[in-house]
Amino acid sequence: MTQPHADAPAPPPPSGGTSGAQFLLDRAPPEDYLREWTERIASEKRAADTGTTSALIFRIGVEWLALPTQIFQQVADQCPVHSLPHRMDGIVRGVVNIRGELLVCVSLGSVLGIDKEPATVREGGRRVYPRLLVANRSGNRLAFPVDEVLGVHRYHPGALRPLPSTLAESRVSYTQGLLPWRDRTVGCLDDELLFYTLNRSLS
Repeated sequence: MTQPHADAPAPPPPSGGTSGAQFLLDRAPPEDYLREWTERIASEKRAADTGTTSALIFRIGVEWLALPTQIFQQVADQCPVHSLPHRMDGIVRGVVNIRGELLVCVSLGSVLGIDKEPATVREGGRRVYPRLLVANRSGNRLAFPVDEVLGVHRYHPGALRPLPSTLAESRVSYTQGLLPWRDRTVGCLDDELLFYTLNRSLS
C-alpha cells in the first residue's frame, strides 16, 4: 500500500466497506510531531558528550522511566493492536502497523509490574496523550505503548541514586538507578536486560 507523502494532509476516512480500524492503520502520523521527535533523537545521538548518557523519558501508568536515546527510532501515534493466536502471556500484545510495516508490540508495564492507568489524563492543567515508541536494539525492532513522552535528557551516570528497598522486585531487576529530574524521580532502565527478556518472550 502506498503511503501518503509527509507533506500531504491525512485523507478523510474512506466510504464503503473499509472499516475505521483499517483507516487508522493507514493514517500517517502528524508531520510536525514526528519531525520534531526524529530531529530531537537524531540530535542527541550526534551530540554525545564524554561521560554522559542521553535518555528518552516517558511515563507508563504513574511511573516515569527512561531508556537510552540511541535505541529509539520513532515516536508515533498509538494505533490498533492486532492480537496474535496463542499469545496470552501479557508481555506480547500483538502486532501494530507503523506506516506500512508490521512490528511486534510488547508491554513494558507487564514486564515491570506497573498497574494500568487510563490512556489519556490531565496533568497540571495540560492534556497528555499516549504514544507508541519504536525501538531497535542490536537489530531487535519492537514497539511499545507509553502514556506520555516527556523528552530527551542528558545526565552523568554518577547522578543516579540507589534503589529504595521498598521498590517492587520486578522493577529492581530492570532498573539501574533513580534519576532526579525537575520535580520527578525517573527510573533508568537496563536496556540490555529488558530486551533480553522481551526477546525471550517472543521465542
